[in-house]
Amino acid sequence: MCERFSLTADIVQLQQTFGITKMMTPYRRRYNISPLQQVPIVIGKLHERELVDSRWGFFPYWAKDSVNADYDAVSGKKIFERILKRQRCIVPCSGFYMTRTEGKLSSSLRVVLRDKPVFGMAGLYETRVDPRGLEHRTFTIVTTMSNRIVSEYTERMPVILEAEDMDLWLDANATDTSCWNSRIYPYAASGMDSYPVNPRLQLEELDTPDCIVQYDPGTLTVKR
Repeated sequence: MCERFSLTADIVQLQQTFGITKMMTPYRRRYNISPLQQVPIVIGKLHERELVDSRWGFFPYWAKDSVNADYDAVSGKKIFERILKRQRCIVPCSGFYMTRTEGKLSSSLRVVLRDKPVFGMAGLYETRVDPRGLEHRTFTIVTTMSNRIVSEYTERMPVILEAEDMDLWLDANATDTSCWNSRIYPYAASGMDSYPVNPRLQLEELDTPDCIVQYDPGTLTVKR
């Protein structure tokens, strides 16, 4: 699962990586993004992509697929058919966090891609209008089996899209979901790096550059 991530690329890197043509929401670097927070995501088509604001977590938030949606599971659910066909998005990310708890002690790890300050995680979004007529956009992160780096912490990891797959993922004409069966796979561990970080990032209010700084493993425990 992915329950925390960061987005620390500058705005030019963001625009170039995802081909963003319209900035529909203010952008700032984020060091500790957690569920229920507002997050910038990319929606649109091949030559017209927007960076928009969205809440991380489908309604209802407590549902199984709200924050992370297992691709193998949701691709076979009728309720997700429309979303998977028409409402795919990209979630920009600079690194995601893994946390492991043993007894009263916790340790955390940050996973990044080598030589890539920002990359795209596959996401699904939904838009609802409340009784007041206000529009609310929410999203979930699509997951697949973990590679050897992430598997030490969890069985599922975000689906990380290659450049050519990002084009197809946002293509509204690509409605045959079977075309994704060969493209949803764990990102190669050889293209990743990981390092220990301060487990205090489990505090939602902590959103500072210190969150992405490497910590001495000997200090990486915190009592619960």
